Parts: sequence; C-alpha cells; structure tokens
Amino acid sequence: MSQYKSQVQNQFLSQARKKHMKVEVILETGTVLRGKLQAYDQFSISLSFKDKVEIVYKSSIIYISALPLLRPPMGDRRPYNRSAAPPRGRRPDTDAPLPEKRPLPNLDDDFEDPPPPKKAPVKRY
Repeated sequence: MSQYKSQVQNQFLSQARKKHMKVEVILETGTVLRGKLQAYDQFSISLSFKDKVEIVYKSSIIYISALPLLRPPMGDRRPYNRSAAPPRGRRPDTDAPLPEKRPLPNLDDDFEDPPPPKKAPVKRY
C-alpha cells in the first residue's frame, strides 16, 4: 500500500518540477510556503522563491497543492479560430462593433512569495 502512495506522490512532484509549477506547502506549524519545486527525494523537497532555496522535510508537511496558472506561458498560446465560434455579444444581423479587448495584466510580476518562516523560540524545561 505504501508503494502505491509513494508512486502517486512521485508523479505529482515530478509533474510540478518538470512544468516549473508554483506550489503551496502547508506545514504542521501552520506556515504556508509558496514557490517553485526545484527537487525532491525520499525525505525532503526543495522550494525556491525569489533568490532563496529552502529545504523542507516531508514529515513536517501537511499537504502540497499546485497553484493555478493564471495564463499559459507565451510559447504555449495558440491562435483562436474565430470562424469556428459563433459571434458573442451581438446578434448576427447587427453591425454594432464588439467592445475593445484589453490585454490581460501580467499577474506573475505582482505575485510576491511570502518570506521564509521564522524560527520558533526553543523552550527549555
């Protein structure tokens, strides 16, 4: 059974690493880490955000989720075939122009990763 779980985990981590996806990692302490998955092994994962790389033990992770892509990379865009789609926003017999299309904002630049977690003070008894 553990072999199956490991296989699913490895498939997810492999896809996230190969596609350079941003992931969100929730730790047992409640800390949320966001960044790109750089590498992983049996016991840990390596996340990078801005110019920093952080290694997190898998035993301290509650869950990992892939953050949605807001828009595809420039190389993956395919031209839209207007002749295949029906006209939107107006009736075919009207000559009213469609509203002007505005470009999508580049939200990748506005995305700011959270700082690394602060170390909790060690309690000595």
